[in-house]
Amino acid sequence: MSIKETLKGQFLKNNIFAKYFLLFAAIFLVVLTILGTTLTLLVNVYTQNENTALLRENTQSIANSVNSTLIVQDMNNTYSVEKEMICNTLKVISKSIDADIFVCDVEGNIIMCKEKADTMPFLGQFIPCSYHIDYNIGDTILQKVYESGYIGKSVVNGSLSYIVGCPIYSGGQIIGSVFATTQTGVDSLAIAVVRMFLISAFACIVLGFICIWHLTKSLVNPLRQMSTAAKKFAVGDFSYRVKVNGSDELADLGKAFNDMADALDTLESSRRSFVSNVSHELRTPMTSIGGFIDGILDGTIPKEKSNYYLNIVSGEIRRLSRLVVAMLNMSKIESGSFEMKPHNYDITDQIIHILLTFEQKIEEKNIEIIGLDDLPTTYIVADTDMIYQVIYNIFDNAVKFTNDGGYIKVSLNDLNNKIEVHIKNSGIGIKKEELSKVFERFYKVDKSRSLDAKGAGLGLYIVKMMVEMHSGSIYAKSDDETSAEFVFTLPKTYTPIYKKEKK
Repeated sequence: MSIKETLKGQFLKNNIFAKYFLLFAAIFLVVLTILGTTLTLLVNVYTQNENTALLRENTQSIANSVNSTLIVQDMNNTYSVEKEMICNTLKVISKSIDADIFVCDVEGNIIMCKEKADTMPFLGQFIPCSYHIDYNIGDTILQKVYESGYIGKSVVNGSLSYIVGCPIYSGGQIIGSVFATTQTGVDSLAIAVVRMFLISAFACIVLGFICIWHLTKSLVNPLRQMSTAAKKFAVGDFSYRVKVNGSDELADLGKAFNDMADALDTLESSRRSFVSNVSHELRTPMTSIGGFIDGILDGTIPKEKSNYYLNIVSGEIRRLSRLVVAMLNMSKIESGSFEMKPHNYDITDQIIHILLTFEQKIEEKNIEIIGLDDLPTTYIVADTDMIYQVIYNIFDNAVKFTNDGGYIKVSLNDLNNKIEVHIKNSGIGIKKEELSKVFERFYKVDKSRSLDAKGAGLGLYIVKMMVEMHSGSIYAKSDDETSAEFVFTLPKTYTPIYKKEKK
């Protein structure tokens, strides 16, 4: 096989456009072929049936004419005016219906035919017909004609023909028979119909191929665009989008593909931002830790200042630890390996204890705590450690961004089968367009407002996941630019719904 043939075979094998086009074209051609063949057969059969009926009608008419004119003694080659008239009649009818009609005696010998019309007799006899001299009507056909008439096919004068035979009666006695033959070839009407069909079919094929070309192209183009987009996505370019036209299934697929591309683009941007933030968060404390320790070791930092800088190092290590824990928690939650241990406990007591851990920071910023004394004793069944992280993170966020001399307001509502916790703080608010995004993974709101101004944007995402693992919900609101509020609800009984299968 040549290189050209190999490439052509590979093209047809690997090109979906060529496959669809050839498939549709083949189906179209097969359908046209079947329709053409069926139409030709039907027209041919119809025409032959009509011709056969016409032949039968005329043979019967001639038989009746002979019956009324001749008797058995006249069924021979002897010339008479009556026989010449019958021959002229055979000539006229044969020409009008495009058939060969002749009269035979009881033995099958042809005694009258269209060729004997207008011929001069010789010695009182008809001149033998050279056209029918080799005709042979077999005894089998004669027997069938005499019994009930005959319609069928037989070889006449070397060609396959339709034969219609009719007996001639005189005085209740068979004195001969009339035969009409016509060739079995395709009738002129059938040929004309087939010719018209072929012309129409050719026009339909040209038009059909054009339509099939455009249809196949319209089906394949979106797939090609998706293939191009997938290749670009593979190398990290998420800017390509599929052109969507119409509202069919391919358009829906294109929209879904573009939505996926948007999600991947967002995820990639978040990932890059996350990597950048985490790298910064890891590098900054590690640089500080390394610098301070090196300073202590090489004597740059005086011994009397060692404890001060070791405390800074300790704080940076705790900061690193919180970041690592947050990343581990996120990984466990998303993989479904985070095991929950529900207990029945008083969430009000938990809120008070968490606030006590922020006592020093609250006093430094002179923050007023509102509503703590009005919290009712409320028991829920939940994972104590997880809810502790939820409340701790929200309070940590509130304390960080409450203005000096501001307030933090806490309230708890008992809603029969669930509870609702409100934590509101004064200070910097959250823009309306960012309220729906604060719980997204890796998302950091305005740099002046997040769970941690130095954080990587994981805290609120983890908070949301933990609340939803308890079949609860959480949202943020900010009525003005000087306050922000986080509200979360939890069922009183443990009914987890958020759990991913372990891989």
